[in-house]
Amino acid sequence: MARRKKTLRGTYDQWLEAHPAAANAIVGCSVAAALIAVFVFVTFSGFGGSAEFIYNQF
Repeated sequence: MARRKKTLRGTYDQWLEAHPAAANAIVGCSVAAALIAVFVFVTFSGFGGSAEFIYNQF
């Protein structure tokens, strides 16, 4: 019987099965970080301003 090559996807799937709580925590933290980054960007970059202000930037 031929031995299958261990792939990154297979390793990832095995880790997910072994650590479901950690995987959920990582995904949750990643989503929260992305939302915070978008909020900070919109708040402090000026893109939260009026459409006229944004069009004048270009």
